[in-house]
Amino acid sequence: MTVGSRSSKVIILTIGNGVNVLVNFLTLPFLIRTLSVSDYGTYGQVMMVIALLQGVFTFSFNQIANVHLSKTENAPADVFATLLRVALLMAAVGTLFMALITPALSVAFGNHQLSHLMLFSLVNLFGQVPVPIFMSVLVFYNRVQDTALLTVLSNLAKIAMMFIAIKGIGSVGALMVGLSIISVLQCLAYYLLIPAEIRKGGRYNQLLTRALFTMATPLVLSALVEKSLVYLDGIMISTMLDTANYAFYRAGAVEVPFIATLYGAVATIVMPEVARLFHAGNFNEIIRLKRTAISGTAFFVYPALVYLLFFSKPLMVFYLTDVYTASALIFAIFNLSLLIRINDYQDVLVISGNSRFIFFAVLTSSIVNLMLNALLIYFYGIKGSAIAFIGSLFLFAGILAWKSTKILSCSLNQLFDFRQKAMLLMVSALAAFCVQFLLDACGGDVLFIIFVSPVYAMVVMAIGWRLGLIPSSLKTQIASRFLKKSTS
Repeated sequence: MTVGSRSSKVIILTIGNGVNVLVNFLTLPFLIRTLSVSDYGTYGQVMMVIALLQGVFTFSFNQIANVHLSKTENAPADVFATLLRVALLMAAVGTLFMALITPALSVAFGNHQLSHLMLFSLVNLFGQVPVPIFMSVLVFYNRVQDTALLTVLSNLAKIAMMFIAIKGIGSVGALMVGLSIISVLQCLAYYLLIPAEIRKGGRYNQLLTRALFTMATPLVLSALVEKSLVYLDGIMISTMLDTANYAFYRAGAVEVPFIATLYGAVATIVMPEVARLFHAGNFNEIIRLKRTAISGTAFFVYPALVYLLFFSKPLMVFYLTDVYTASALIFAIFNLSLLIRINDYQDVLVISGNSRFIFFAVLTSSIVNLMLNALLIYFYGIKGSAIAFIGSLFLFAGILAWKSTKILSCSLNQLFDFRQKAMLLMVSALAAFCVQFLLDACGGDVLFIIFVSPVYAMVVMAIGWRLGLIPSSLKTQIASRFLKKSTS
């Protein structure tokens, strides 16, 4: 895969994922303003449970699909037929499990509304479990553009259903039913997008099923603990505090459109290539590829992070109303995760067969997260939970990054280029400080912060370009594309 084609796929997937996050980002103020704090908190708790169970019952087959499709031992159609059967089986098991734990969760969270809304969402979970597997297969077969488009359309449909259910019917229960219907339709659409020669004619392979489960079991144990790492804060806030506190926490723990999704798009595109290079024994090219991907992602992510840290309070009050002022600090703390969300920390370990080490890293980080949450929520409430999440996330990333360097026989600096990161943060902080100075001098408000942000971004990008803070290969490609446009 050439740098140009890889970058094009990253851009397409980033735009697709970014549009989805943008839609959700713009929908949140609607939910905040039309639902009570209790109803919004309950809605968030249901979505949290679905996301947690989806991650577990997808059983990491989306991660290992690329590995088996890249091998020649089994026909691709047979691999997909086997993946499809086990995906549907896991979706059914996950749905049954959710139904069984619903009464207990309702009691644990002290929220009687939760029970019937989770039952309305059983079909939603069933439809969501196979989706990551189908998306992984589609990316492997270069159907990135179609995947991104379908993801956007399905999320727009969910938003339309949200407006109909809340404004038209006036029922959160109707919203859950509508989202379940769209979830199944989305799953079917992804399935139909998969090339016909892969989707049809394949045979279920029992030996391959055993191989899939053997490879995935350590990963799913890791996924179970890893999901607890991500969602433990919400679970503990719901049990130690109340639904209203969870609502404030969830409102602040939001991803910024395009920025937070960039690393995921890069990871999705780079993963199949890393798998091919690893099987070919070309470690030097893996190091070069990952260093370029990490530096390129940081070049776009870090300036946005610094700007959000400087102006989190006025932006969040404008976005959510002053009822959710408590969410502003959560937003600032939560977005510190962008410092490390510039790399897929598991790709090399998964491909090299070090799934057990991932489990060890996740387990260690989750135990730390559990202890920090219990301690910090007691003393600092939802702020303490956000700090616990960030601390444990950094620990997890650090452990996996260290192990990846051992496998690739390289240093951390060879992968992450810490000088580039430090320089980028310094340039961004100086530019944000200038915006703050102008804001104070002019007596501006939040609209000033919003309208000046593109100027800030262009200044940081220009200085970063001048200082060589963008990878040379990406810089050459961008320059060549602008040159083509100017001469066409």
